[in-house]
Amino acid sequence: MLRNGLSQLSVVLAIGMLASSFVAAPRLAQADGRAALPASAGGFKIHGAVQTFNPGTLDNHIDGQAESVKRYQFKQCTYAEYAPNGQGNQLITVDIFEMGSPLDSYGYYSFQLSPSAKTAKVIKIGGEGNVTHDNLSFWKGPYYVVVTITASPAPANFQTAMPQIAQAIAAKLPGATQPPAMLKLLPPGRLPHSEKYQRENIGAQSFIKNGVTATYPSAGQQAELFIADMGSPAAAKGAFAQFQAYLTKPVNLALGAKPAALKGVGDSAVAVRTKFGGQVVTAVKGKYLVGVRKAKDPASALALVKSAVAKI
Repeated sequence: MLRNGLSQLSVVLAIGMLASSFVAAPRLAQADGRAALPASAGGFKIHGAVQTFNPGTLDNHIDGQAESVKRYQFKQCTYAEYAPNGQGNQLITVDIFEMGSPLDSYGYYSFQLSPSAKTAKVIKIGGEGNVTHDNLSFWKGPYYVVVTITASPAPANFQTAMPQIAQAIAAKLPGATQPPAMLKLLPPGRLPHSEKYQRENIGAQSFIKNGVTATYPSAGQQAELFIADMGSPAAAKGAFAQFQAYLTKPVNLALGAKPAALKGVGDSAVAVRTKFGGQVVTAVKGKYLVGVRKAKDPASALALVKSAVAKI
């Protein structure tokens, strides 16, 4: 009898602990996206059913753009439509993309930005937002959000409601709003809002990954600096050797150009003029690979690489 009583007690305790674990468990990510959607804002109400897309079904929603989204550890997308008082077929659509981390959501947000776009305006919403007359995007925590007016031309009441819907979503989404710490690796002098985070294909090379980039006008109109965290000094040295081998291929060298090893710049460094990347200087220091592409001359490229290496 005692043994049976203890067994029953053990079962009850186990069930209680299991129930407690479900109560204590964090909300599913899907609940965050749906919970952030306001029922109404700015005179607009949700129109139709809210939909959810995962990596396997995202192509059905944004065919042609899904692959670029997936590069940033995409988890799922919550999609909703808003209409005036919930009626009609002229809509404001909302996409809430959940990425792997705040660095990833910032990365995709920055990937979508164009510093030369004259119609876009950077605004303070979430971590940062970008707005045109018919589109508003922002990032916050691991989320990248796009609010779009489908009516064309965009009516005035739609343009008024768009930021109100976005602000309501931003207020409910969890997550940090401060810039990713990795951006602190970039030296001063960069073109405002040209900063980007890339998981792969940095410097147009598939083997250079996990880095930040920015444009530096002082080194040339199109001069771009990248700083990639390769994970270890050995991996960084390997990437440096691979990048150097690519740059110095005869098919890539500019006419009459010869690579020059540079002393006193990181652990190793080289400068070369190429056909497609212009003046390039690249260096390795510890686990970081640093490079400047499309610089106007060797001196400005070297100066920029030195300033980057000094911050590492």
